[in-house]
Amino acid sequence: MLRSMTGFGQAEVETERYTIKVEFKALNNKFLELNLRLPKVWQGKDLELRREMLKLVERGSCNIAVNVSFRKEEDKILPINKEVARYYLNELTALSNEFNLGISTLSQSILTIPNIFQIVEHENTEDDDKALMHVLSEAFVDFEKFRIKEGEMLSEELNRMTQAIIRLVKEVEEMEPERVENIRNRITDEISKMKEDTFDKNRFEQELIFYIEKLDVSEEKARLINHCNYFLETMKIKSSGKKLGFIAQEMGREINTLGAKANHFKIQQRVVEMKDELEKIKEQVNNIL
Repeated sequence: MLRSMTGFGQAEVETERYTIKVEFKALNNKFLELNLRLPKVWQGKDLELRREMLKLVERGSCNIAVNVSFRKEEDKILPINKEVARYYLNELTALSNEFNLGISTLSQSILTIPNIFQIVEHENTEDDDKALMHVLSEAFVDFEKFRIKEGEMLSEELNRMTQAIIRLVKEVEEMEPERVENIRNRITDEISKMKEDTFDKNRFEQELIFYIEKLDVSEEKARLINHCNYFLETMKIKSSGKKLGFIAQEMGREINTLGAKANHFKIQQRVVEMKDELEKIKEQVNNIL
């Protein structure tokens, strides 16, 4: 079962205190790159959560964003630091009396003074932490569903392109008799032009056998078919993206060798088509987990 490295998933949960929303977004990458963005209230759990997410994501460039909004009004509002406000108000009152200024004008500037609002450090309960883990799991499940669905579409495309290569190899096999006949005729024509006393027959036969073996593509065709079948079998294995990439490289080697030995225009055309299908396969394999 193939899964795409590209994916998106989200989930949301409400607790007595928070509304927690989590989003997973991933793109293809040769390695694992995890970016975890947490709100300040859960910064202390960064390493713990990162370790858990690394086990799940496996590979790719993944961004995980955790967003929190408070449900209660008292949590949304920053309280005024009364001691700081009282101090500045006394100072402003003294200045007002000294310079005969309106106190209302000066007091309006209190709210712009640094530290006038008291920073509240929110402490999470065990239930809050459980809620966070739950919504992360739910978002990951949604994320996995997306990747599996994308993987199914990739699987169909890869199967179609691999079968196309197999079909082209079979077309090459059908052209083999014509190819062999062309080579035989060419050699016969060249031999007929030669005089017997101008070459060593034994050496000539050895060279001819070597030449024929060099042009034989039976092994390349058989190996290419085997690689294609192995590729299709490997597609059924979970997290097989890297392995599929290696198999595609082997397919490419056989196709290149087949093209180098072909010596036949129509076979060369089929080789070009095989290369085209293989490039599409490699492009899709790069997006497989």
